[in-house]
Amino acid sequence: MLVLLRSSKPLCALGLLLAAGCSGSGKSSTPPPTAPSVTAQLPPVTTVRGGPTETPSAVRIGSSTSPGAGDAGTRGRRVLINEAETLLLTDPDGANRRKIAENVSAAAFSPDGNLVAYADKQGVYVLSLLDGLSVSLAKVTEGQVDNLAWSPDQKHLAFYMATSPQNWNLLLASYPPVGDAPRNLGHWYESISFSPNGKFIVHPSFDATGAAGPPAFLETVNVETGKRESIYRGATTIWEAKYAPDGSSIAFIMAKMAPVRQIADDDEPECGGPQTDLWILPLESKTPVKIMDRAFDFEWSPDGRWLAIEQGTDDCTSPPGDAAVLISSPDGKQQFQISKNAPSIRARFSPDSKRVMFVEFDASRFVIGDLKTRELTTLADDDRRTGIYDLWICDWK
Repeated sequence: MLVLLRSSKPLCALGLLLAAGCSGSGKSSTPPPTAPSVTAQLPPVTTVRGGPTETPSAVRIGSSTSPGAGDAGTRGRRVLINEAETLLLTDPDGANRRKIAENVSAAAFSPDGNLVAYADKQGVYVLSLLDGLSVSLAKVTEGQVDNLAWSPDQKHLAFYMATSPQNWNLLLASYPPVGDAPRNLGHWYESISFSPNGKFIVHPSFDATGAAGPPAFLETVNVETGKRESIYRGATTIWEAKYAPDGSSIAFIMAKMAPVRQIADDDEPECGGPQTDLWILPLESKTPVKIMDRAFDFEWSPDGRWLAIEQGTDDCTSPPGDAAVLISSPDGKQQFQISKNAPSIRARFSPDSKRVMFVEFDASRFVIGDLKTRELTTLADDDRRTGIYDLWICDWK
């Protein structure tokens, strides 16, 4: 008996399963041929002091609200972490921890770092770190939000919602809210990544007119018109895809083989799954180049010079026992390992692209690595993290 494995994260395709962090959990094994509209509504706009879920009043820590401006005094000092589904704002050294919300499934800073967008089981919200005010962008009456992303101009928030295994949609909300319900841009699969000019969003997709099967091509959606275009067709399943900061290429994860494995006679699944590799697709040539084998997650540095890549071998553990964080140039010519203790996962770059923060899974702690010196700084452990294995770094601004 053959079983098709499918999940929202390459890590799950390897036969691994991590707790939901900043971007959600698994999906159905077979993409749907069509997708009906989701149940998401824009409630009456509410502005509340203290936020929808015990959000503390924020201290005014900057004066500019234009995208990319921020406050030089706070640049690089704000980190969003998800600790057992509790969203926290903290300094990189772990100091000044503040709770934003509980039961959070997705979260991200705005481009200027002054706003926090997040989703819980009831809705999608935006919290201002300048004045502590929060607004609701959408109510969630069914399903959950698995991922969200800001547009580069900070005027829109895209979020991915799964209301059933066959109903996955991308919605686009205006910020500040203007009274209209979020636009439904249609069926969606996996990640959300805006082009640097904000005109397109890329994601892995599938042929809705053909036989059901794994997503095998990259598709862009025009944000203004909703028009879709296939830009690359692969031979096997494609997972997470992200534009390079300069828009010249797209990095994506693709399986080395179809995600199928044999079930033993005792009906117990054998350990293992398809190997997933990291590829770069230059948009000018449309000829992809493989950058690294055995990759299951990645992140572009803000300056586009590096990728932080999580690499590991499926060994029936979650995460894999040898999971490591490696740094690579986009052409793959410069590569080195920054983590020292395995398993290490969930890497995120500092805004200046000089450091990377990741999680040492077994120790249940955060570590910061300096790309130039390759020295590591371990954040001091404390009682709040003892025994907690679902630590995620959502964003760093």
